[in-house]
Amino acid sequence: MSRRTTLALSGAAVMALALTAASLSWTIAAPRAAAFAERDLARRYGLGLAVAGPATLTLLPAPSLRFSGVRLRRGGHDLVASEGLQVQLGLAGLLAGRAEITGLVLERARIAVPDGAGSDWTEPAARLAARVAAGRGRHLRRLVLVDATLSLRDPRTGHPETVTGLNLVANWPRPTAGLDLSAAFTWRGVPATLALSGLRPRELAAGAETPLSAALTWNGAGAGGAEGSAEIEGTLFWARETAGDAARDLPEAAPKETSGAGLRLSGQGRFATPSLPGTLAWLEIAPGPAALAGPVSLDGRFLARPGGVEWPEIRVRVGDSQLEGAGAASLVRGRLAVTGTLAAERIDFSGLLPKAELLPEAGPGGWSRAPLSLDGLTRGDLDLRLSAASARLGPVEAQDVAAGLLVRDGTVEATLGRATVQGGTVKGRAALAAVPAGLDARLQGSADRIDLGGLFADLGWPRWILGRAQGSVALDGTGSSLADLVGRLTGRAAATVEGGEILGLNLADLAQRPETAATALRRGGRTHFERARISLTVSDGVAEIGQGLVRGAALTASLGGRVFLAERRLGAEARIEPQPDGRSSGGFAIEGPWLRPTLRPLAARLPSPSLPAAASAYAP
Repeated sequence: MSRRTTLALSGAAVMALALTAASLSWTIAAPRAAAFAERDLARRYGLGLAVAGPATLTLLPAPSLRFSGVRLRRGGHDLVASEGLQVQLGLAGLLAGRAEITGLVLERARIAVPDGAGSDWTEPAARLAARVAAGRGRHLRRLVLVDATLSLRDPRTGHPETVTGLNLVANWPRPTAGLDLSAAFTWRGVPATLALSGLRPRELAAGAETPLSAALTWNGAGAGGAEGSAEIEGTLFWARETAGDAARDLPEAAPKETSGAGLRLSGQGRFATPSLPGTLAWLEIAPGPAALAGPVSLDGRFLARPGGVEWPEIRVRVGDSQLEGAGAASLVRGRLAVTGTLAAERIDFSGLLPKAELLPEAGPGGWSRAPLSLDGLTRGDLDLRLSAASARLGPVEAQDVAAGLLVRDGTVEATLGRATVQGGTVKGRAALAAVPAGLDARLQGSADRIDLGGLFADLGWPRWILGRAQGSVALDGTGSSLADLVGRLTGRAAATVEGGEILGLNLADLAQRPETAATALRRGGRTHFERARISLTVSDGVAEIGQGLVRGAALTASLGGRVFLAERRLGAEARIEPQPDGRSSGGFAIEGPWLRPTLRPLAARLPSPSLPAAASAYAP
C-alpha cells in the first residue's frame, strides 16, 4: 500500500470519527449551557431560562442544546414549564462563540397564555413584534410543541380555559417568506385540528396586509354534537384606526359596536356543521333561535373585526333550503346577535317545528300545563328578513312569501308580510314576550280567498266545509302554561265563506226531519250554500258566537252559542229559518268536543197566535 493511499484512508477514518462524534449527544454542564442560551432569550425577548435537569449538546445534523426540567420566566413568574427543551442554534453564531437561537422544541410543556395588556407576556410580545417588523437579526425559524397544555382565560367571560394535547409545528424559514403552521389539540373535550399557511409575520407586524389560508376542523360527535369545519382564504392586517373610523366603515346591517385597533380579516370563508346548536354550545355561545336549526353551512365574502363579522355576500344552507343575501353578526359578552336579509327559491321551515316526542303532554282539558318559557330562544338576538318563491311549514305549502323574525331579550316576534296559500293571501303577526305571569302572547292575522278544502287536506283535517274563505283574527292572552294562556284569551275573530258546501250534513233534510238530528252526522250528506258567516268575541277563553249565518238557495240557518276554548268544547244552537210555506223547521244543538260534536234536535218554535182584528187593541 502506497503512502498516499495510507494517508487518504487515515484522513477518511478521522473524518468518519469526527462525524460520528458530532452526531452524538454530549453531556455538558447544565448551568453554563443554560446561561449561554439564556443570553439570546433575554436579549431578544426579555425571557429568563432556569434548568433543573442535565444538558446535552449535539452538533449534527444541526447544533442544538437539550435541557430537562425547564422554566421560561419573566418578572419572577413562570410563563412556561416544560419537561424537555431543545434549543436549535445557528452555526455561524456558535462558531463566533455566541448563541443565535433559530428553533425551539418544547416537550410536555405547560404554557400560561397572556390574558391582558399588563401580563408578563406583554414585553416579550412587544419585542418580538418590533424585531419582526424591523427585520433585525436572526428570527425564530421553527417552533415545535409536543403534548403541550395551554392555560388561558376566555376574553368574553374571564373564565379559565385549558387546551390539552397540543401538538404544533410552525415553520418560518426566511423573514420574507410565509409562515406555515399545523396543530392538533383538544379543547372542552372536543378534538380539533388547525392548518395555516401563507401568513407573513413581517408584513403583519408592520401594519401591512398579509395573505392567509386557514382551515379548522372539530369532531366531538360524542361530546354534545360539536362537529364541523371552517375555511378561510383572504387577507389579514392589524388595524390602528380609531373607533370612530371603524364605526363609519361598518355597513348599515352591521352591529355598531367596535373597538379601535385590532385584527381585521377579509376574504372568502366557509363554515359547515351538522349540528349548529352543538357547535355553539361547545363555544359557550347562547344559541337563541339557532337552537331550532340542524345542519347549517355558510359560504361567502366576509369582513371580520374584533367582536363582529359582516357578510356582504353570503349563501346559507339550512337543511335542504339554500338562501342568498347579506348579513352580520356580533358577539358581546357571550351573547350572539345576528342580522340578515336572505332570499331563496324554496324554503322548508318544517325542521323548525318541534318533534312530536318532544312536545309536552296535554292536560285533562286538552292543552299542555307545562310551564312556558322563552329562555331557550332569547339567549341571542336575531333580526332576519326572508323572501321565497315557495315555502313549506309542515304540510302547508305557500308561494310568494315575505316574512321576518325578530328576537330580542325576552321577546320573539314573527311577521308574515304576505304569502299565497291555496290560491288566497295570508298576512299576520305573532308576538311572545316574557312577563312575570309567564308569557304574553298576541296574534293578528287576515286571510282572503283561501280554498278551505285544499287547506284542510294539506293539514290532514276532515274536509267538512268547502269554499273560498276570508277572515281576520286578533287575540291576546297571558299565562304560565298553554292551558292557562288559552283560558285567558281575549279578542275577536270573523270569517266568511262564499260559494261552498258543508260535507257530512244535509240541512234541508234535517229541516224536514228534525228528529233525525242525532244521526244526521253519521248518515252524511251535503249542504250547498251561497254564503256562510260567523263572528266571535273571545273573553277569558270563551268565544261567544255573535253572528252566525248560512244562506243557501233553499234555506237559511243561523248559529249562536259559545265555543269553550279551554275545554275544546262546543255549546251552540243552529236554527233553520221558516220555509217559504211558513212552516217552522226548528233547529238542533251542537254539543260536545269540537272535533267530535253531536247533534240534538230542538223543539220547533211555535208561531205567534193571531188575534181577531177587534181584539188587537188589547194586545200587549
